[in-house]
Parts: sequence; C-alpha cells; structure tokens
Amino acid sequence: MGTKSFLVCFFLALALGHALGEPIQIVDKDFVWLSSNLTEITPPRIKQDLHQFRGAPPVRERSYRNYFDRTGGPPPYPFLRSMEGGRPSIAQIKDGSIFFRKTGNKVTLITPSFPPGANPAPPYLLNTPNGKWVLAVYPYYLYQEKENRHLTEVYTDSGDRVAVYESLPTHVLVSNPDLFVSPERSGCCESLKWSIRLYNPRGGSVSEFSCPEGFCGDVLFTKLEPKGPLIVIEEIIGRADEVGASMQTNVYVVESHGKLAASGKTLVAVRASGLSRKQIDSLSPFAISNLISVEPDPGKMGWLFYYETDGGRRVLRLVSAGTQPVPSVSFVLSKDPSMSARGKMVKTGGRSLGFLPLLVVSDPGKTSFQIDHGDGKIEEVVKEIKSDDVNVLLF
Repeated sequence: MGTKSFLVCFFLALALGHALGEPIQIVDKDFVWLSSNLTEITPPRIKQDLHQFRGAPPVRERSYRNYFDRTGGPPPYPFLRSMEGGRPSIAQIKDGSIFFRKTGNKVTLITPSFPPGANPAPPYLLNTPNGKWVLAVYPYYLYQEKENRHLTEVYTDSGDRVAVYESLPTHVLVSNPDLFVSPERSGCCESLKWSIRLYNPRGGSVSEFSCPEGFCGDVLFTKLEPKGPLIVIEEIIGRADEVGASMQTNVYVVESHGKLAASGKTLVAVRASGLSRKQIDSLSPFAISNLISVEPDPGKMGWLFYYETDGGRRVLRLVSAGTQPVPSVSFVLSKDPSMSARGKMVKTGGRSLGFLPLLVVSDPGKTSFQIDHGDGKIEEVVKEIKSDDVNVLLF
C-alpha cells in the first residue's frame, strides 16, 4: 500500500465531506476517513526532525507497546501518583464502620449488591497522598468474567460521602490531586482491553476512554509538560488474514481539571492478505507508531499532531470535541473457512457486494443481508453493525 493510494483515498474522503457514498462501501484496496474536526495541514518548514528540534524523544516512545518492546515493562507515568494504603491517622475500619479521626464521624460500611457469581473480599481503605480524600473499596472476583472488580465510595477526610464508583481509582494527577485516574489494562491476548478513567470526586462524574475487548491495539497515555493537557490515544485493530485489516485511532485531549478539550478519530481499512504485525501496527499514517510530537496550535485554540511515515511528514490539526459517528468496519467471512470463497454471494438492498470474504465500511445499525448459496437458496439475515468496534459477520 503506497503513499499515493493513501492520498487518493484521503482527498476522496474530503470531497465526500467525510461521508460514505453508499450505505455499504466495499473496500477493494484501501479506505481512509477522518472526523470533520481533524484537518491535514501543510507541515511547517523546519530543517531538523521535530523531536530533535524540540529537544525531546518522539512521543510514540511513551506508548505502551513501544515502551514494552524496548524495555520489557510498562511505561512510567511520572505525571501520576499512586493512591496510598489507608492511614489510621485519617480513617480506619473498625467493627463494621469507618472512623474519621478529624471529626470523629462514624460511617457504617455498606453491604454492596454484587452481581450473581461474585466472590467478595473484605473491604479496605485508600487515601490520596495529600490525605484529603478517603476511598472505601469493596473488591470482588467475578467468576463469569474472570476479573477482579471493585465498588468504591469516596469520602472527604471529615467523613462526608461525595461519590460512588463501580471501578477503582488508582492514582491522582500530580498537578491536580483532586482528579483521580485509573489507567487499567485488563485481560490478555484475545480479550485485552484498555480503559483510561478520569474521576471528578466533587461532581461524582467519571470519564472513560476505552477500546473494545479483543480489538485493542497500542495505547498512548501521557501529559504534555509542564502545564499541558493529558493526551489519550487508543487504537482499535481489526484483522482477518484472508481479507485485510483496519485501524481506528481515537484521539483525546483532556485538560488537567478533567474536561475534554478536543477529540477526533481516524479510520483506515486495507484489503490485503497475510499482513504482518509490523504492517498492521503502522497500517494508518496516523498510527501511534508514526507519532513524533503533539503541540498546541498557536492562536487557533487547537492541537497539532505530527507524524513521520515513509512518505514524509504529515500534520493533523485537531479542534473541538468531535461528535461525528465513525463509519463501521465489517469483516464479512464464511462460517466454514474451508469453503471456497466463491461459494456464497452477499447482497444487501438488492445490491450485490460480491463473494466472500469481504471487507466493508458502513453506517452503524441493523442491516439486512441476502446470502445466495449458489444452489438457488437465498437466506435473509439481519446483523447489528456497531460503531467504534470491529464487526465480524459470519455467513
């Protein structure tokens, strides 16, 4: 897949106003889509590489996969500080209640209503490093999901309950200890999932940035120092050896107080068989593996994302928080992999899509397909196609 192909598809997407020309579009080579608040601009003319010009290594080196491949461990988060074990000088659990030293308040521990099949463990306390907040944590193991989960109550150091969360904050932001954070990586292999959560205890709100289980690619979670925002970038990867691969990249810029400042999404789908992991990791020109820097856009209230690819430097300008739905990727495959690809013809709305296997993009929602088995039998099937996901449709 060459740079020229990417440029042709990119400008075609712009000409279509980022919309699909058909309810379902067949990908026979490559497809590129950007949300309307992302604009590709001409790279600034500088003589040196941007990361050398700025005196810092490329941002991609902070991603989970890049860092793990280089060091064998997860990347550090120097902009975060871990929650601490509950200090008795602030609060302690005794006789089924929480005692708060500052005011002498006594709060009875709740009896959570755990899901069926849950195996609860004894509750415990955490507190923020500044001692301002106390967290009562009710852990349990859910056998059906094979996961450790938590219910968390948040109290002031005086004993006033301000929030309840169905997950566990694990850190605070160093520059704002009133913002709780949880960079959670759960499952592994085919069930891997990333969830970056930001908690505002004063308002009881939680913002979550996650990728669908089993389709998570690389993730970048970092902060632009010294006073810059948090950057969250997550990849959603789809692949089928016989038909191709896709990469959706979700980009979020979050201010230090937890407000979403801007967000945008890109999508690339490529029709090709037997792509290697290295090819898939760099499938999109806007993949994390190509990202070298994130900079504020002077005077335009936006952000510039700089990428380096084999074709040279590319720059995306991100403004505002995007609300535009992403086209949905679907891998349309045979239930029986041993069956000849010419065995089944797929149609929708009277339009022929072709023989299996297929790679298509479409608007999300319920879609009716007609499957022609080639023996005179026509099968009508309705499938739910999801947004921000990878759809695998078996016929």
